[in-house]
Amino acid sequence: MKIFLLGATPSISAEPGEDPMSKLAKTGGNTGNQVIAYGLLSQIAYSDISWDYRIDPKEVHERFDMIVIAAANFLFPKFDFGGMADYIERADLPVAIVGLGAQSNSYDPNIELMPGTERFVKVIAERVPSIGVRGPYTQQVLARRGVHNVTVTGCPSFYMRGPGGLNLQAKPFDQVKRISINASRDVIGHSFDKEKMKNHVLDIYRAGVEWKGDFIAQSEQAEIRLADRQLGASTDAQLNEIVTFLSGAVPADAARAWANEHVKVFFDVDQWLDAMSNYDFVFGTRFHGCMAAIQRGVPALVICHDTRTEDMCSFLGMPNVSIVKLNEVNVRQLYELSEPSKLNRRYSDLYPKYVEFLRANNLSTR
Repeated sequence: MKIFLLGATPSISAEPGEDPMSKLAKTGGNTGNQVIAYGLLSQIAYSDISWDYRIDPKEVHERFDMIVIAAANFLFPKFDFGGMADYIERADLPVAIVGLGAQSNSYDPNIELMPGTERFVKVIAERVPSIGVRGPYTQQVLARRGVHNVTVTGCPSFYMRGPGGLNLQAKPFDQVKRISINASRDVIGHSFDKEKMKNHVLDIYRAGVEWKGDFIAQSEQAEIRLADRQLGASTDAQLNEIVTFLSGAVPADAARAWANEHVKVFFDVDQWLDAMSNYDFVFGTRFHGCMAAIQRGVPALVICHDTRTEDMCSFLGMPNVSIVKLNEVNVRQLYELSEPSKLNRRYSDLYPKYVEFLRANNLSTR
């Protein structure tokens, strides 16, 4: 099977000394996108693959057997996937898509999409046996558009461990020494409750400072520039932005010292996954930041701020709490909510169904 991959890609090609914003753009603006594609490709078999979008669609038709789409929160009012719809139509190949998600700050399925994205939905619905979506809410959004060949799969990053299962083990809280946090301070406006979201994000950072925990950035530009600083480049602007954001929550000197030492970013999924083994607990608003920990046997909890995270977490059994219901960011309480036995069982239930879905979509499994 020769696959042409659209959507998220599992890795990027970076030049030595390349600006971190250039590398971020290659991930689609969020390093977590790479975890999606990495997870999808970990479970399917192929003899050749490319995600070079410079290839003309007619050449794709000649060289490849299928288009596979590693999807994310494509169904969002501000996104336009008309270009991808054009590409698929011109390539004229069978399609498989996994992980399509709808993003909103409420569960009203009548969300308004750009005309190009509406056409994208129509194009894929006509070409796939079943659209793999993140959760029941996305299924409802598609049903309102008359699209019913849909299977709820969650995110393909969930299934990286294959048939062996997750086998997560929780340790007593007094043995939790090293934590990692993540947060979405750049998308506060997309949340269920903007005021609660901002307060909880501040509390997440504050917990990171108090615990001397590492912050793993995914799309936050100041943090990524700071973490991926180039030799000789000034970081004053980035540090000042982070310190200003944390003013009133963390003393300036403490915020500056912590950010200088503990803010990190990964543009390589293998390095990211390996780094997760260094922690005892991971939490924050980033689904894929927490999923990376789960895949390395580390308990994690997602603080859900919109439908794109909560829809997936609820379906997958991923430990989570809504920002609407969360009163405070207390590390002990969050750790207790991350109890993994339910997640282990849920994975065992879902993995065979996921394999069945892949095969029904003409994808061979490893």
